[in-house]
Amino acid sequence: MDIPPEVLAQTQARFIRRDAERGQCQAKLDAGGPLAADSQGRVEARLTRLGVPLPEARAVAEGHEDALTVAARLPDDARLPLERVIGANDLVGVAYLDLARSAARAVGRIVLKDARGRTLGFGTGWLCSPHAVLTNHHVLEDAGAARPSVIEFNYELKPDGTLRDRVTLTLDPDALFLTSVPLDYSLVAVRGETSAFGWLPLFGTTGKVLVGEALSIIQHPSGEPKQVALRENRLVDLLPDFLHYETDTAPGSSGSPVFNDAWEVVALHHSGVPRTDAQGRTLRRDGQPLQPGDPDTLIDWIANEGVRVSRIVEDLRARPDATGNALVAEVLAANRPPVVGTPGGQERGAASRVLDLGAVTVGADGVVAIPLTLRMSVNGGEAQRPGPVPSPARPYLDPQDAGQAAAYYAGLPEGGTPQARFLALSELVTRTHTRTPSYDPADELYPWVDLWPDGKLRSLYSAREHRPEELIAADRAAQERRAALAARENLRVDALEDALPYNCEHVVPQSWFGKREPMRGDLHHLFACEPGCNSFRGNTPYFDFPDYGEALRTDCGRRDPGEFEPAHGKGAAARATLYFLLRYPGVVRQYAGRHLATLLAWHADEPPADWERHRNAAIFERQGNRNPLIDHPEWAQGVAWGEGLGR
Repeated sequence: MDIPPEVLAQTQARFIRRDAERGQCQAKLDAGGPLAADSQGRVEARLTRLGVPLPEARAVAEGHEDALTVAARLPDDARLPLERVIGANDLVGVAYLDLARSAARAVGRIVLKDARGRTLGFGTGWLCSPHAVLTNHHVLEDAGAARPSVIEFNYELKPDGTLRDRVTLTLDPDALFLTSVPLDYSLVAVRGETSAFGWLPLFGTTGKVLVGEALSIIQHPSGEPKQVALRENRLVDLLPDFLHYETDTAPGSSGSPVFNDAWEVVALHHSGVPRTDAQGRTLRRDGQPLQPGDPDTLIDWIANEGVRVSRIVEDLRARPDATGNALVAEVLAANRPPVVGTPGGQERGAASRVLDLGAVTVGADGVVAIPLTLRMSVNGGEAQRPGPVPSPARPYLDPQDAGQAAAYYAGLPEGGTPQARFLALSELVTRTHTRTPSYDPADELYPWVDLWPDGKLRSLYSAREHRPEELIAADRAAQERRAALAARENLRVDALEDALPYNCEHVVPQSWFGKREPMRGDLHHLFACEPGCNSFRGNTPYFDFPDYGEALRTDCGRRDPGEFEPAHGKGAAARATLYFLLRYPGVVRQYAGRHLATLLAWHADEPPADWERHRNAAIFERQGNRNPLIDHPEWAQGVAWGEGLGR
């Protein structure tokens, strides 16, 4: 589909206005690579996302040392991603191709049709959730244009040069259609089964790419079979709403996803920058001015522009017409799908059954006795049982827990100063923390510990409901992707968590304690929380905004620089944070007395209910220690919580 003239003109104007800044950036790129070209904050965010230790990242970002000096000092597992960022190591493992193949499955060709079914043109779109497709506004301008149109998956060539059998799905703008002219995006619901294709989640976090880094694009140029521009594309400029990059896109690629090296979508491709002559006329590839009626394929393109995914997410969160829509909430949850395989082959997501016949015995009557074991395999691994569920044998609230709690505190000295109370409780929760599970929410948190009475999980900050199996599968998929990336880059798997996060929130951010155990896996301060809300909070301290009720905010809460107030879960977050001060005194240095006052106010305003009492009992069974503020909320005012703060 040809790019509208007004979109083309706006893109060209933005590109020309940035000529001076782009020239300065290119000089910095030539001198020191992406780490020297981008801002300190973005460099630090990018290296953190890649797992490079923050002190090393700051040394580069602040100019104390150059990138190559820092790289030489780092161990192999930290140096290799840094070398890749600065362009010193362009080798990738073959797992990179598996991730590319998986990402490509979610990209489809949008076929624009009229009410009589006649084809009007083509564009590209992609699943950003199991039930929604993202493309450009200039591809699908309104619900009327979307209603007769379709999206085709698997429209691509096989290795033998023949076309695959495409899968055609209809769009459902009556269920969801949101569009933005300034950001040139349209989000529309899709009908039909999409599990074979996966989806490409929208991550609202920044730090996914630096100026100078490689980009890849999967597209249907001019409506042709699916193609990829792989890693030969470089980000050349970053604007508040848009990215400019060099790539081999062509008309018909409108609506294509633009990827970083981790195959995360960083932009929605929407327009090109044409070469112009001294009179400002658009030039064709043959050097002649573009004539009326000439197709876009004749234009001499010099750069391209994509809409930043973080801005699309921000816009979706702020739109009144998106509030309360379950399909939009699913998009904003940004859960990662399982890695899917090659079209036409056995998919990694497909279930398989393995029969273990054991020792086969033939009786005297000729009857064969088979000791049969049935093992289900899902996503290429042993199926994980969601864990214990409430039953008469295992009630949600253990009737024996009250007696166990009384025994737990039986030896605690009564009275004393607030400082003495803090020390006594700190000694108790530390001494009884006899079992320290490692950080694995899919095994330790979702199946039982964090369940609500209805058997579901609720995101701590947004209160969105999730089935335990949903988050378990999403986290297992994240583990697979981390393992594949680790194999490619020779990294530690846990170093990639920032880029591929779990659906889990540490109410005391991991960066505050260096991701060390047992703090990292301590279940008392872990809660189900989709990555969108997790990243929206970041490592920001809690805060209580006086004007929260009237202020602009998202369904995760409100965040200003250095301050975050969640939309939900304040009481539980406060109690978990205060527990952390008891269990790990001196670790938290980001809070002061005013923060403690906020936490204590939240604790008083939202007292613990059955969900937290269940959590406390389940964690006591698993770890051996308890959160005293859940068992005895009244103790909060008699404890000197400041004793737990680092100085």
